[in-house]
Amino acid sequence: MKKSNTTAILAVTAVFLFLGVVPNNTFAAGPASIDLLSAKNFTIISQTGITETGGHTTSISGDIGSSPITAAAMNDVYCSQLTGTIYGVDAAYVGSGTQTCFAGNPPMSNKTLIDNAVLDMATAYNEAAGRTLPDGTELFAGNLGGQTISPGLYKWSGNVTIPTSVTLSGGANDVWIFQIGGDLNISSGGSVPTGIKVNLAGGAQAGNIYWQVGGATGATLGTYSTFNGNILSAKQVILQTGAVLNGRALAQTQVTLDANQITFPTLLVVVEEVVPVSVSGFAINASGTGSSGSGSSNNNQIVVAPVQMVESESVNTVTVTSVTFSTSENDIMIDVSPQKYPSFPNAGFASDDSVPTWERYVVSVSVMAVPASFLMASAVIAMPRRSWIVR
Repeated sequence: MKKSNTTAILAVTAVFLFLGVVPNNTFAAGPASIDLLSAKNFTIISQTGITETGGHTTSISGDIGSSPITAAAMNDVYCSQLTGTIYGVDAAYVGSGTQTCFAGNPPMSNKTLIDNAVLDMATAYNEAAGRTLPDGTELFAGNLGGQTISPGLYKWSGNVTIPTSVTLSGGANDVWIFQIGGDLNISSGGSVPTGIKVNLAGGAQAGNIYWQVGGATGATLGTYSTFNGNILSAKQVILQTGAVLNGRALAQTQVTLDANQITFPTLLVVVEEVVPVSVSGFAINASGTGSSGSGSSNNNQIVVAPVQMVESESVNTVTVTSVTFSTSENDIMIDVSPQKYPSFPNAGFASDDSVPTWERYVVSVSVMAVPASFLMASAVIAMPRRSWIVR
């Protein structure tokens, strides 16, 4: 998520909490997500190479890379199999003889990029392994077959197996973190349609699922299994024949492929609806304008329309345009307008029509509190109204 968009959402949430206003749905269930840092830009990362035994039939969407081992350790993956870039620490990648997808050293910037991603992978692994206060310990004795698991942090000291399909059920913003001290294994099947699966229900997304695997072997996805989530392995990640991965394979040793389908986990971020809540000393009207008087328009309610956003790393649109302080007012004003920048002249807000209305979604926040020792901060936070894609 872009830092600016995160800041905007947190800022609005903080104001709601300050006022005692609670959304009708929580923004996310389960723990906070793991920050993959620059590793989030990759589908596969390894330290000791990426090999394939499936006749070069694996299909990969997204970038892959390996460090510190030579780029020749990725020769088994051809450019024809990849929608993305192969990053290496030197110029030794040969592949099928075509290197159009390869970015190695020189220039040094390519080596630096994959070196940093490997470091960030380890940082993310440690963050996942270090999370405390699990919602469940030794759940189902490590056998997840046939279970439905809600968002949360779960911890096992030994191996985790998935002999029959398991379901992760939750919303689009919900997070699962699985701390596995041993190995992770999902069993094999005869075909992808009949194979063992990690199923998602209720809008759950692969990008919000983290499997931290600390065992001596690592994570093994059985033949024709379907797996969802980000695998953070202290050792290797093995995808057996025909296994499907919707997520990332981030391994601190090698990644082994065999005629697999691997898809980068595009993440949809949903900002949920906040229902009207009565707050005294609040004035707003339907046209998107308000005053700093106590007023009674719109029944003294905070009204926030539902917003759905899909981010893009290329978008950086949330800005704070003004911050002022006051100790003399006694008002609370929050406005959401899908069509134009609202105007709050008595609170220091002015309408700004410099951006086409169809391109923006605006949240305006002004908080003025008593007693006089409290400070008032007013800010305008602008967000695009249209949808974006987040990687």
